[in-house]
Amino acid sequence: MQTEAFQVIALSTRPELKADLKPFHTLVKFLNKAGKKVLLDSNAGKLLGMKASSDIEIREEADLILVFGGDGAFLGAARHFHGSDAVFAGVRYGKLGFLTEYLPSEIKQVLEKFFSGDYRISERIALEAEVLRGKKIVKRLFALNEVAVNQNKLCRMVELEIEMNGKPITTYNSDGVILATPTGSTAYSLSAGGPIVYPSLNAFVLTPINPHLLANRPLMIPDNREIGIIVKNANVTLTADGQKTFPLREGDKVLIRKAAQPIRVIHETNRNYFDILRAKLGWGERER
Repeated sequence: MQTEAFQVIALSTRPELKADLKPFHTLVKFLNKAGKKVLLDSNAGKLLGMKASSDIEIREEADLILVFGGDGAFLGAARHFHGSDAVFAGVRYGKLGFLTEYLPSEIKQVLEKFFSGDYRISERIALEAEVLRGKKIVKRLFALNEVAVNQNKLCRMVELEIEMNGKPITTYNSDGVILATPTGSTAYSLSAGGPIVYPSLNAFVLTPINPHLLANRPLMIPDNREIGIIVKNANVTLTADGQKTFPLREGDKVLIRKAAQPIRVIHETNRNYFDILRAKLGWGERER
């Protein structure tokens, strides 16, 4: 992407964001002064008391989408504007954020670097999930982090048959299973014992949740495979990125594959993935 492409900047946030509005207005003035066209999604427009742009306009025109909030806001924006050619950057309002890399106090300086060509772009694998009930597709979901199938409120072990390209892998007797992207490997999958996967690897992580057999360990799978999850014995819930849910019935089959279009994330050239891991996970330097 050439630097002149950053001419249309969209601001996105969550409706419940509570923040000092002065930095937002200062940022809009800064972007206007820099000759950029500023688009606001409905939440940002409401927050700032300014006219919002349509989702279609943002999806078709924006070069850069700035997401304000936590990782949940970033995931929501990535799903909402999926299909856009824009790159995404997250501005953190909250305690923890792997995807929201930048602090509000530094975003102007970061944008100046982007506008001068000092940036790199990483393409993040995303997931598409279809729910088959008999031969009918009853639901489609998109996820950047993960798709999970897990038990409802009852503490009951569920039986899930796992396939790859239509051929059986194994059957999990567990609390559920998570299929995560490399981006999502530091989220729900990590808390269930899955590995941290470098973002550029072309792989999924299949992680059972509290499996009955200790031999059922997390499994890395090439991202050009289609994963099938068949619900064998209970009603469970399908969840995308911990935000979108759909109730599954016994006999339902969930087909999960790599989405046709990745999510593109922009970074400062001097920012390293391991810098983020050290900051977010509290990794310390080796004692001497």
